[in-house]
Amino acid sequence: MTTSTSSAPTASAPTPPASPIAAVVQRLESAPLSEEVAALVREALDSVEGSEAAAVRGAYLKSITVEGFRGIGEAATLHIPPGPGLTVVQGRNGSGKSSFAEGIEVALTGRNRRWEDEDGKNVQTVQQDGWRNLHHSGPHRLELELLASGRVRPLTITRAWADTTSFSESESAVLGLGPTPLPLSALGWAEDLRSFRPVLSYSELGQMMTARPSRMYDRLATLLGLGALSEAADRLAAREQELALSEKQAKAALPPLLAALVDVPDERVQSAVTALQQRVPDRERIRALVAGAPLADTTELARLHRLAALNGPDTDAVTEAVARLREAVAAAEDVRHSDAGTALARADLLDRALRLRSQHPADHTCPVCRSTDRLDDAWAAAAGAQADLLREEAAEARSAQQAVQDSTDDLRALIHNRTADLPDHLHALWDEWVACRGIHDPHGLAAHAEKQAAALADACRHVRQEAKRQLAEQDEQWRGVVPQLASWLALADAAAAAKPLLAQVKKARAWLKEVQAELREARMRSIAETAQGIWQYLSQESNVALGDVTLKGSETYSGRGVALNVTVDDVDAAALGVVSQGELFSLALALFLPRAMAPQSPFGFIVIDDPVQSMDPRKVEGLARLLDEIARTHQVVVFSHDTRLPDALRFHRIKATILEVGRFRRSKVTVRSVDDPVKRELAAARAVARDNKVTAAVLNEVLPGQCRLALEAALQESARRTLLGTGMVHLAVEERIGKARELTDLAALALFGESRSKAQVYREISRRLGPDASDIVGLCNRGAHTTVPDTADAVAFINRVAAATEGLRAL
Repeated sequence: MTTSTSSAPTASAPTPPASPIAAVVQRLESAPLSEEVAALVREALDSVEGSEAAAVRGAYLKSITVEGFRGIGEAATLHIPPGPGLTVVQGRNGSGKSSFAEGIEVALTGRNRRWEDEDGKNVQTVQQDGWRNLHHSGPHRLELELLASGRVRPLTITRAWADTTSFSESESAVLGLGPTPLPLSALGWAEDLRSFRPVLSYSELGQMMTARPSRMYDRLATLLGLGALSEAADRLAAREQELALSEKQAKAALPPLLAALVDVPDERVQSAVTALQQRVPDRERIRALVAGAPLADTTELARLHRLAALNGPDTDAVTEAVARLREAVAAAEDVRHSDAGTALARADLLDRALRLRSQHPADHTCPVCRSTDRLDDAWAAAAGAQADLLREEAAEARSAQQAVQDSTDDLRALIHNRTADLPDHLHALWDEWVACRGIHDPHGLAAHAEKQAAALADACRHVRQEAKRQLAEQDEQWRGVVPQLASWLALADAAAAAKPLLAQVKKARAWLKEVQAELREARMRSIAETAQGIWQYLSQESNVALGDVTLKGSETYSGRGVALNVTVDDVDAAALGVVSQGELFSLALALFLPRAMAPQSPFGFIVIDDPVQSMDPRKVEGLARLLDEIARTHQVVVFSHDTRLPDALRFHRIKATILEVGRFRRSKVTVRSVDDPVKRELAAARAVARDNKVTAAVLNEVLPGQCRLALEAALQESARRTLLGTGMVHLAVEERIGKARELTDLAALALFGESRSKAQVYREISRRLGPDASDIVGLCNRGAHTTVPDTADAVAFINRVAAATEGLRAL
């Protein structure tokens, strides 16, 4: 095999972290973030990490069966050797080989990218409308069989269509994960099929390099395997948007609210306008206004409220007081002939005379005139009665006078001084009302007070009614404003409540964006380095050297793009402007393959449909050597109608399985092995046995070794399947197989998954496949020491070896 001076594509690039989420969580431990912000990042990551089932790992293709789909009518199966290695499926245009390739993609994804535009949207083409095979009236189905690490039994993905459904309305299931069929999502490959897409068609190669810059960015960013971080960032962005919504709504509602309020002639409204126009609107002032808090006493509204509550004279009380005064005055006038003082003086004089007489009861002489007939008992009785009468008259007079005074005081007590903010036209009336206090004549006081009270009370009533009317008008306007203010206040309160959390979410998103950019740059650098190694294979006799490949902008930036730098004869240039069509396709392969080969990909296989079309012969040879290098660690399946790739493989003696697809009448498709390793070695052995020129000595020298190669190929296939079933990773599997020196070593791995003695191996082969298979392995294990007597015996021996290989391949 021709070797290349280029380094292996898988060796030149540093291995990225197994999980971008794990990388972010690790950085989060030492990040200068508050616990609240770090918790938000963890929450976003957890929601993404737990959104998909654990992926099935280490998957290899085993077969694809297609029925009633595209160019294949009756069911046809393409068997692919599982495990690392190169398989080329060739066939002329229209043979049905692309139907197998598209069948693999559709079985896995339900989509056919060849039928979609660069935005991933279905386009109504003849191919899509005619996805059903025209010659087949039976079922329309795909069946993809895979082998996966840790699983002895194969997994089978089925996809089927009802006769009445469109292409997009298929039903899929996975068999082998459990006792019953499970949905395709149970494989856990939804994100992996985007990040580590294992299938690439010719049309996709073209679209990858000719799409608009933003679409190229999106496709390469998807290949970076950071979709989970993008989803976590999107969750934070959605939460930020949700939290910022109230603030945006409050800000958006403010201008129309102010426009509606600015001309409303209400001091409460104007106070609200002042509060809203502040740099930071005064929510508490708005809240107080909405709740009905009073304004300052100096405001016009407060004055109207005072006038609406204006209390003029209490006319009922005044009327009652005037009536009482007049009654008191009338009562006083009835006793006005009596002089209380004189009556009391006369009563006192009589009392003294009676006391003097009582001191000299026998002396009836008047002490004034010395008359002897005046102070007798009759006089004493009359004088006592007269004195009592005089005292009663004096008490009555005093009571009447006091009643007049009390009624006057009561009436004057009803007269209050005028209040503040009194309308001007009430000043004179109120002053006249107050002036009533200075009237001393009870008759004049009663008459004037009653008149002024009625006039002032009537005037106050009119003022009160007008104030209430004005208040009612303003209240009606205010009631229309309150719901608007309350609605804005609710938005502002929600924004204020969300503000602390919003600030934390912004910090979390900014930090995650920064880390995501660093990881994107590191992974892009890894892809670029691997792509440069791949380009060395594909750039045979080209004067174009691939330089840095970088992403410009971010996922949300409309001007995002890809900087794909090359040098042409050591002169820097932009790749898309200077390279040929074949070189563009080679560049697309160089960018696609690194992610398909990523260590964290669950797919051990890479499927490429028609990569050779635009390549010149030297690039085809480079592709052959590149595929050989990749096939050491991956299962590579290439579909091509161009025979140059198989020719290049044979020319460079590169080991590969060549399958040929043929199509016959009514879309009957067959697959035949052009170069199956077991069949190839058996055919070579038969050719030696049938050659009459070969002597017995040569036959004994060559035939056992040739048959040993057939058995070795069969045992390698079984050993690979057994070791993968134990959970061993692919590289370790190939290393174990590579260390097997004898057939019994390979047989031990195939049978037991570990080294065993020859005796144990032979016994197990005999138990499973019969004694003859055990004998054949023993004979071929000795190689040239085996004796084959003649040609007839040689043919029989080869047939025994062929039978043994069938059994050994099925272990």
